[in-house]
Amino acid sequence: MLLQKHFMIEERKLKQILKNLSASPGVYKMTDEEGKVIYIGKAKNLKNRIRQYFQKNYQHSTRTKKLLEKISNLECIVVDSELEAIILESNLIKQFLPKYNVIMKDDKNYVYIRIGKEDFPRITIVRKVENDGAKYIGPKTASNKVQETFKVLKKIFPFRTCGLNIEFINEKKDKDSEVKISNKVIKYPCLDYHIKQCLAPCIGKCRISEYKEIIENVGKFLQGKADNILKSLSNQMMDAAKNKDFEKAAKIRDKISKVNQILEKQKMSNPNQEDKDIINYIIARDNAYFNLFQIRDGKLIGQENFILSAKEIEDSSIDKEVLESFLSQYYSIATDIPKEILIPHEPENTSEIKTFIENSANRKISLIIPKIGTKNHLLEMSLNNAKIYADRNKPTWQEDNYSGEKVLKDIQKITKSKNIPNRIECYDISHLGGTDTVGSMIVFEKGLPKNNMYRRFKIRTVVNKPDDYKSLEEVLTRRLSKITEKLNTKEYIFKKAQEKYKKLIEKTIKKEELREGIDYKNFFILEKNKKTLAGFAALTQHSKKSSEINSFCIMPKERGNKIGLKLLKNIINKSKTKRIYIICKESLRDYYLSIGFEEVKKFPEDLLHSHDMCIACDPYNKPLIMVYDKQKHPNDESFEKIPDLIIIDGGKGQLKTSLKVMQSLKINIPCIALAKKLEEIFVQWQANSIILQKNNESLKLLQRARDEAHRFAITYNKDLRAKRLRPSAQ
Repeated sequence: MLLQKHFMIEERKLKQILKNLSASPGVYKMTDEEGKVIYIGKAKNLKNRIRQYFQKNYQHSTRTKKLLEKISNLECIVVDSELEAIILESNLIKQFLPKYNVIMKDDKNYVYIRIGKEDFPRITIVRKVENDGAKYIGPKTASNKVQETFKVLKKIFPFRTCGLNIEFINEKKDKDSEVKISNKVIKYPCLDYHIKQCLAPCIGKCRISEYKEIIENVGKFLQGKADNILKSLSNQMMDAAKNKDFEKAAKIRDKISKVNQILEKQKMSNPNQEDKDIINYIIARDNAYFNLFQIRDGKLIGQENFILSAKEIEDSSIDKEVLESFLSQYYSIATDIPKEILIPHEPENTSEIKTFIENSANRKISLIIPKIGTKNHLLEMSLNNAKIYADRNKPTWQEDNYSGEKVLKDIQKITKSKNIPNRIECYDISHLGGTDTVGSMIVFEKGLPKNNMYRRFKIRTVVNKPDDYKSLEEVLTRRLSKITEKLNTKEYIFKKAQEKYKKLIEKTIKKEELREGIDYKNFFILEKNKKTLAGFAALTQHSKKSSEINSFCIMPKERGNKIGLKLLKNIINKSKTKRIYIICKESLRDYYLSIGFEEVKKFPEDLLHSHDMCIACDPYNKPLIMVYDKQKHPNDESFEKIPDLIIIDGGKGQLKTSLKVMQSLKINIPCIALAKKLEEIFVQWQANSIILQKNNESLKLLQRARDEAHRFAITYNKDLRAKRLRPSAQ
């Protein structure tokens, strides 16, 4: 088999992987040079599918070519069936969120309406489906609309939403019930009872059959089965009128009016049609915009919109993959799956995805691709709505592509940057009188906010005192050191310590008064240009939970080259434990804090011996114990990217601090400060500030970035204060 060239994965390694491939169904994971999963795929036959990627002259899409250029390793998981492969692929995609997979966005924002299984069931809005026997309706993408519908329903059907546990004991003769209350989280009966939006089962003011009828009506209503409800309400109104209970009849009439108001928003379809979902989509700007119509009992009861994202998604050759990704991801979380699903074309694996949906629905379903007639018309309607949704989500600057590019080019001129500032990062510091100091980093790409790239920082080096400059220095050091590690340490290779360096390491340990007597097998080194020792450290595992870095040292000639971070991070990655400790001098506290270590006040028992050894070596300097928690520092895609421009919220002082950090890290990224008072732009090459006209589009973009960083920082500061004050408020 002939292999293509220019893959990152070593040819020898690739041949070994291809040689050992199984012909069974399964899932494969592709990772980059840093071990990050960038693509997860499934196959009926792993051997055939993976070999196809590496065939010479195979006509891959642009997206796949870019993916292959980044692959450093490939792992396979063999399963028993194609269905298992689909399920495993879906779960792994949710876990790793690979860069090149088609992934549904904002799944944390979806909501469900939950109808409980208690004696007097609660109806609530939740964000997660639990295996608790309750009934869930969703997912719903527009939570604000769900909240509005919820309020209207509560006026029509007086169900409870409180957290009380209400246990039914027995019925009384006067139409009331005897109940037992536990989990008394509120005083009851609550306001809902007094404003007639709850029947107050908490004090036994209704029979269990009466309350369950309300819950059944709510469920039917949410599923589009409102005709019987209207009929029942009309009969109740007529009975009340016959009995001359005109007040009750008027209340029922008002309920009927409210139900009809909601039903007017539902477009009628053919009442004889099967329940169905209609799915269509449009691809634009690295996203697929999906529209889903839900038709139940001949009525359009719901419309949901979803965004799926992936690199190079505009490539038309992945249409089948896009559709299949949506079907597998949506129907793995949907709670109401109809008998018919209308789709615009075949997915990648029709029979497997159909079986997958049938397993989720626990019954047979039909995947239909209509070409003519009413069903095709519904599919066209869905496509038009997908287009409208895509346009609504189009950023303003893309409506006139030339104008957007012009603004970025103007900013390039103002900042004297070599590159167009396609990626802009903006930073701000927030605190209240020096307490709960935090920093924010927001990202604009091509003039558009990239919320998933935003990051926030809890300041460690400044405590209970206002120091914006020191705080900004910490934030930028923690952020930009990631870039330094990449740019300035390419010639340094991390590896296990070799025998040839043993004497030099032992000599250096004695000279630098580091801890002696550590097993040489535990040492790792940084080697410069494959011939010079640049630094070393030992990693000792004390228990299943903790390990320790000992004798950390950068060789004197290499100090100042900012390679310590690379050595530490690589050793941390090698550790099998989640928490890694290091004992250091007080003078190095801020250095380790800026990397991500935290100070430990209570010494773990595992480290007491090491601590005593340090005191014995230097009794006059009390050692500190610092800890690095790997769970708090996962691989970060945002930090891996290099900005074209950095904006600081502030003036000359903030700019000076930023330039100082970059100089110490030996990197050069265009940087400006934007002061609020006069909207002055401070730059490093001139003493005077730049003032643009208020209607200047470039200034407006810089202001948006600055204001967004300010908002993000203040929000985090408020959250920390609220969290700190919450216990005292209870």
